[in-house]
Amino acid sequence: MPVKDRQHPLDGSNGQGRLLLRTLADTHTHTARCGHAGGEDEAYVLAAVERGLGAIAVTDHLPLYWLPEEQRDPTLAMAAHEFPRYVEAVLQLGERWRGTIEVLLGVEADFVAGAEGQLGELLSRYPFDVVLGSVHWLEGWWVDAPGSVARYRRGQEEVDAIWDAYTSTLIQAARSGLFDVLAHLDLPKKFGFRPSRPFAGRLEEVVAAIRESGCAVELSSAGRRKPVGEDYPSLEVLHALATAGVPLVLASDAHAPAEVGFAFSELLRTLHGVGVAQVHLFRRRQRLAVPLPAPC
Repeated sequence: MPVKDRQHPLDGSNGQGRLLLRTLADTHTHTARCGHAGGEDEAYVLAAVERGLGAIAVTDHLPLYWLPEEQRDPTLAMAAHEFPRYVEAVLQLGERWRGTIEVLLGVEADFVAGAEGQLGELLSRYPFDVVLGSVHWLEGWWVDAPGSVARYRRGQEEVDAIWDAYTSTLIQAARSGLFDVLAHLDLPKKFGFRPSRPFAGRLEEVVAAIRESGCAVELSSAGRRKPVGEDYPSLEVLHALATAGVPLVLASDAHAPAEVGFAFSELLRTLHGVGVAQVHLFRRRQRLAVPLPAPC
């Protein structure tokens, strides 16, 4: 788990008191290895440099460790044999770009209840900077897959039941001690299907579990590119997290180089609007505080 906040060494100002954009990091990006992203690894880093970021975390999907090999969909996550190659490629990127931008070794790992030991063993093999935790797999189906839309369309009662089951799993993920950051916190809204009340009426329970866990939560612009058309999490949820003092990171969930740092200027304005004074990044799984720049 993350340890006490430290100041990022890139913190600074431009002499006029305006914090440099290069103090910020995009904490959630993917490469072609995950089977549903495109672009060369180097192109993601170059895009981050061009956008003036100080760091980029490469966080491809961990192999679908809880499923038998024959049931693992290669369009959803890297294959098991690719995992060590992925780690080596990201570490090499970091060496090549040292002095220009910080390339952080990360991974996005699905939480599956009952498989915590297996996941922990996989994560212990490599020197990750940041581990993102997510819930896509819910009781045997993919909560955000296009093929699952029919399930949401059964009606509001079914939508609320999905959200309730998702919320229970999300709370377990927060309490597992496996993750540094929780990704796309309110993911089931992806196709525009919302619960009657946030997190099926369990928002306070969610926020309390996250606060007690020490996990950070990403403010992700990815939802702007989805049918729901808004950030993850929603403004109401973000305000609750900010009020509780939950650490936040910036994320694009980029699946193409052009998406790196997507809408970060708008994310800064949103954070200022809920009274957030700093964001965070992670290095060797330690949380580092970064004063929030003025909105661009």
